[in-house]
Amino acid sequence: MASPGNILLVWDRAGDYHRARYLALKKAIPESKIYLADLGKGDGLYKWKLSSESDPDFFRLSEKPVEKFDAWGRFKKFRLILKTADIDMVGLSGYGRLEYIIFLIWCWLVGKKVVLFAESWYGENGWLNALKGFFLGFTCNGFLVSGQRAKHHFEFRLGLPSENVKIGYSVVDNAHFAQVSDVDREKILLCVARFSPEKNLEKLISAFLQSKISASWKLVLVGGGPEKENLRRLMGDSSSIHLHDWLSYEALPLLYAQASFFILPSTFEPWGLVVNEAMAAGLPIALSNECGCAPDLVDSSNGFTFEATDQTHLVSVLDAIAATNEIERKQMGKESKRKIGAYSPETWAKSFLQLAFG
Repeated sequence: MASPGNILLVWDRAGDYHRARYLALKKAIPESKIYLADLGKGDGLYKWKLSSESDPDFFRLSEKPVEKFDAWGRFKKFRLILKTADIDMVGLSGYGRLEYIIFLIWCWLVGKKVVLFAESWYGENGWLNALKGFFLGFTCNGFLVSGQRAKHHFEFRLGLPSENVKIGYSVVDNAHFAQVSDVDREKILLCVARFSPEKNLEKLISAFLQSKISASWKLVLVGGGPEKENLRRLMGDSSSIHLHDWLSYEALPLLYAQASFFILPSTFEPWGLVVNEAMAAGLPIALSNECGCAPDLVDSSNGFTFEATDQTHLVSVLDAIAATNEIERKQMGKESKRKIGAYSPETWAKSFLQLAFG
């Protein structure tokens, strides 16, 4: 098998999650040069550490934050990197920004291969999907998508060839989240999610207060965000509900190790990497049906799914969690760990290379 040549991976921000993929690809093909690029310097949503500028294989396409417009400046830097680093293939994180559309067109014009990363599985506008499919079909060589829903979307809504679409984009460093194992688990129902409307945390708090689970479990919400005060008002004087702001990547393994069950009730969630994290830490999972990862990662062997907008259904799931015993939860957690083993930076690198050599 021939070497894929030099590769440039571009994300909005190459935080800890993306860097794990980058490092896995470097390890998988040491004979090639793998470069990493941030679209901008920081953003207004995530508090990830800035990528290390001491890494000679790292580039920043703009000194402006990601959300600040600098399409021309970013394109000039991107074009220069392709030339000076002799790039043969580019991995791009989607097509939702003008910069990425420009990058795709330029790569097509100068004959560079592109593998597109995507979690999209929504969007039913037939005309728009046909336009997207046409554009992506001639600018991209392959599509590394999150899961079953995304694969179906790219194949059947966008009309892209099945052999060019592979599952396996949405991964985390499983070993990082499994590193704490000597802590006794408490009866904690954990949710790690930004405090914003689409995470559906108001419904979760209301359901928790109505459920039998509130008598003996704690609900711990971690993330911070614009809905914090609304959530605080909704929980009232309950001592069973705890709100915490964003925690660093380094602090998360201990957080997961202390909990007994993980829940994500979102009304909109392209995938949900926090689910990967929780499963890697050996937690059983409760997910709304609007989480993109639900059909791939959760079934009755390791948890529950529920209708995101049906509070009665959510209460019944919380009651079912309360009825589980420690042995049952431990077995479900083991199954979570087994399932998530198929979603790792190493499997991501393998899928990327399969598309690259297609």
